[in-house]
Amino acid sequence: MAEHATIIRIARFQPAAGKRDELTRQLKEGAAQIRDMEGCFGAQICRSSDSSDAVVAISRWASQAALDKFLQASAAQRAGLGELLTGTPATETLSSV
Repeated sequence: MAEHATIIRIARFQPAAGKRDELTRQLKEGAAQIRDMEGCFGAQICRSSDSSDAVVAISRWASQAALDKFLQASAAQRAGLGELLTGTPATETLSSV
């Protein structure tokens, strides 16, 4: 595996009213599983200083293929978060230059 992550994925979640703690709990459980995936350099759940309610998931990957494999494997789990959210999570994928 590469020495450093070449792909970083940032997902910003806006919790539904009264659902922030449950959303955070589920995302933390998911992050623990993600860390064990091949090609993952790490995953963490964060608070945003720009939005007191937002919950942000950051994951670092060896390659786009590793991220794609995660996204495919976790599609159902991510879809299950819908009742805890207002709107669709905003995602951004960064690649090293």
